[in-house]
Amino acid sequence: MNNLLKQRFIAGMGFEAARRLGSSERHGHSFWVTVTCEVPLDVLKQALASVCAVWHMRDLNDFFIEPSDVTLAQCIRVTVQSQLAHVGDGGDREVSVELRSAPNVGVCYEGAQVCRWLSADFSAAHFLPNVPEGHQCGRLHGHGFKVKLSVDAQACAPERLAGAWQHLHAQLHHSHLNHIKGLENPTSEHLTEWLWQQLQSVVPLCSVEVFETSTAGSRRDAKGFTIWKEVRFEAAQPFDGAGRYTGHSYLARLYLQGETLDAQAGWLRDFADVKAVFKPIYNQLDHYALDAIADLTAYDSATLAAWMATQLSGALPELSRVDVFENESSGAAVFVQEGA
Repeated sequence: MNNLLKQRFIAGMGFEAARRLGSSERHGHSFWVTVTCEVPLDVLKQALASVCAVWHMRDLNDFFIEPSDVTLAQCIRVTVQSQLAHVGDGGDREVSVELRSAPNVGVCYEGAQVCRWLSADFSAAHFLPNVPEGHQCGRLHGHGFKVKLSVDAQACAPERLAGAWQHLHAQLHHSHLNHIKGLENPTSEHLTEWLWQQLQSVVPLCSVEVFETSTAGSRRDAKGFTIWKEVRFEAAQPFDGAGRYTGHSYLARLYLQGETLDAQAGWLRDFADVKAVFKPIYNQLDHYALDAIADLTAYDSATLAAWMATQLSGALPELSRVDVFENESSGAAVFVQEGA
């Protein structure tokens, strides 16, 4: 792999468990856990499975006095790190954990920071006044927007975050966004910035994400802006030396990052441009066998993501990361280092 590309594998798994929090009644959850680490995917899956198996169909209060999302995520991280300590050259492994305890709430543990997140939605209309003539976004249209708000879990209770969002939801839902002060040019990036400015003095923000569609969105955090675009493709790959093939419905997610936005357009990069740049790569992948691509040396998710990053970095200088998933629970992320 190009030494300017850093890879990490992603494994996801669910478990069913009951718990009682504070004075609440005992209730059940369908938990979903995603862990990210640089160890091989099969090793990462095995470590995650061993944690989930212990808690599956159990009462979590048998293991913890207060089995909160934060407590569970911290335990998963420490346990997985311990199991991976003897893999390869040993040592502590950087493990990121995201725990979803309901469709719209969860926590994310990365580095030394644990963030609590809330996802919600609103419906609104807008148009982009500064796009070139004929651009589809220049027409009045609407979206079912989704937002994901992340705060410092140690400093903000779930009720406080939910209350902060409800105030903003009342302003945004069923509105014409262009008529809201500060959203005269309501790109996804400007919407994340507007939410960031509205919330940063109210709750200890980590990040704000806006999903304009199910396949495209933007994020604002202390480092700046990130946008992403998802593309799905169907492809075959060799399965074994006997000539058999298998196939996957792949998901590729492209991330672009920058500290500032285009002063005129109000975006980091037009989503349509990102899709157009990816189109020649998509045409090589969709409904083809991967071993027909001459410069693709292996067919795992990490190699495929690195190949895409190499192909795209020249045309998309803002590219910071490429994720490739074979399915919901198996994937890899490749991070593009400066100078790639």
